[in-house]
Amino acid sequence: MDPRGCSRQALRLCALALLACWGQGCRTPSALREPTACLPTAQRPASSADGDARQEAERLLARGQAAEAERLLQELRPDPASPAYGQVLFLKARIAVARSQRERAMLYLGELLLPEHRSLHFAAHQARAELAFQAKDFEMAYRAYLAAVNSAATGMRVPARTWLRLAQIAWYENRDAERADYYARRSEPEVLSAPERDLLERLRRRLSWRQLTPEAIGLGDGNVSALRVDGDDLWIGTWNGGVCRFTLSSGEARVFREGRDSLVPSTVRCIEVTPARVWIGTYQGLFAYSKSGGAWQEIGAFGGADPRKVEALRVAGGRLYVGTLGQGLWRQESEGWSRVSSGLLPGDFVTCLEVDGGNLLIGTLNQGVVLLNLASQTLASFDETEAGLAARNITMLLAEPPQGFWIGTYGKGVYRWDRLGGRLTRFTRAAGQLGDDWVLCAVQAASGTYFGTLGGGLARFSRGAWEVLGFREGVSAPDIPALAYDVPFLFLGSLGTGVTVLREAEP
Repeated sequence: MDPRGCSRQALRLCALALLACWGQGCRTPSALREPTACLPTAQRPASSADGDARQEAERLLARGQAAEAERLLQELRPDPASPAYGQVLFLKARIAVARSQRERAMLYLGELLLPEHRSLHFAAHQARAELAFQAKDFEMAYRAYLAAVNSAATGMRVPARTWLRLAQIAWYENRDAERADYYARRSEPEVLSAPERDLLERLRRRLSWRQLTPEAIGLGDGNVSALRVDGDDLWIGTWNGGVCRFTLSSGEARVFREGRDSLVPSTVRCIEVTPARVWIGTYQGLFAYSKSGGAWQEIGAFGGADPRKVEALRVAGGRLYVGTLGQGLWRQESEGWSRVSSGLLPGDFVTCLEVDGGNLLIGTLNQGVVLLNLASQTLASFDETEAGLAARNITMLLAEPPQGFWIGTYGKGVYRWDRLGGRLTRFTRAAGQLGDDWVLCAVQAASGTYFGTLGGGLARFSRGAWEVLGFREGVSAPDIPALAYDVPFLFLGSLGTGVTVLREAEP
């Protein structure tokens, strides 16, 4: 064997070792390594005049004497076909980086991409990619990282940091969410540095969100008031822009404009879905959309010259219940509609409805929570069961069978009624559990229970712990009046930015 060089096997080991060096946190271009420095001592080339000169150049470079190291290497004339030539090129590239000569370093590394240095191609592409990335030449960096991946030998493990860099560029520079997600999933956080792990986590979380802007789905109003999933359709109600049916699989949207052939009013407040119809509650009455005929019907009992303000809808016991602001709770009968009341209950102002086993939970504006027994049709105040609910203005109810249910309030946070333990627990912003105490909506998902607030973004309760989610985590707006869920997607309706879709992380 030529004493100035090393065997083909040693050279291959050299390239693999260099790959390991680059994958273990070489964070700046100055971290370029000489390949032979990573080899076991017994495998290094035999000592020679050229070898001594390279070692001296290494020492000079380590002492910050890059110019002297460069002059020493100029005297070397290794055989271009020998492995020692590749070692000299890597050393020259390191010296060029130390002297802020990026273009010269790129030339040296480019020479390593010739066919005779094939075993060093991966390491050379990696080094070029890092130089380009540090120089913010992201187009070149992206190509070089991909070239490194494609030149990896069979069975070689591509460093996690390479996949992370590809994911960063694909998303932040190219806005290619599909490729960014693919690269991010291949990056292994356990072998990254702490800052890189944080970056990967933020990137993965950001990639799990998708925005359905008002422009993308044809709505003139980005202020979402209601959401409901019906199979492959997401029904989106807005405060002043009517309603839209968005087909999840195709991405097609149909906006129902004003007019008797469509939804008449634009002030949608609630949506309920049944097998035959989609019910839309508005501040100008109640409307029904026939799934089979594709036509809208105005429900006369809630319309007219002085229409009822429909605030809540829920099917319970095979019948539709309608909560209004000002005229109480109504129930669908076989021949029309009847008002549900008993004494002062549930009052004139119904804000939300929820089914909890054999009861219909009724949230009110000024009387707290009222329970309607669906079998006996009797009404009772929740205060008779639990006197600890100080809040009167109820904005949200969510059943959590068989445990109990959640109660959202306007200004006093959220309560959890534990039926099994007979305990009412309050959660607030002051305790760090919510982003704000004005809780507007809630939904149960596989990853936890989510709460939309007015001004405080999203909060999640999972396994006894709370997490507040805001702009940093991908929530597009601080005001979340509507939530819906269909595994694995969580839909957030916001004020101003339309609908945000979160794909839950895979277990």
